[in-house]
Amino acid sequence: MRKQITFALTLMLIVAGITACQKDEQTSNKKNMIGKWQLAKIETTVAGSAMVSYTGIASDYFEFRNNEEDEVVINLKSNSHIGTFTVLDGTGVNINYGGKLYIAQINTLTPNKLEFTADIQGATPKTTEKYYLTR
Repeated sequence: MRKQITFALTLMLIVAGITACQKDEQTSNKKNMIGKWQLAKIETTVAGSAMVSYTGIASDYFEFRNNEEDEVVINLKSNSHIGTFTVLDGTGVNINYGGKLYIAQINTLTPNKLEFTADIQGATPKTTEKYYLTR
């Protein structure tokens, strides 16, 4: 009987350990995004038009906060916005601010560089923006 109880407890610990590791992998993008990022550049492409590039200035930034609301503070072109962000499985991230939903895919995420490409949901014509952020 003791061997069965010991085996069951050992099995539960192994399952709990594997489950805990999986949660860390799923949230690693979020952990790496948290903090303040300076905007280097935004490339905007509107369907049927040429790409337009905006080079960030010193006051342009994104700040991803790790709070209950998963807030993102965005300061662009002297306009400040508070929105929310959701990190999805894989490389997906949704950012909601300024009355728009940006459905994005992370292209690069390192300790000093964050690049993502976002489609603005509901934009007509289709609008895609590529963001280049640095620390």
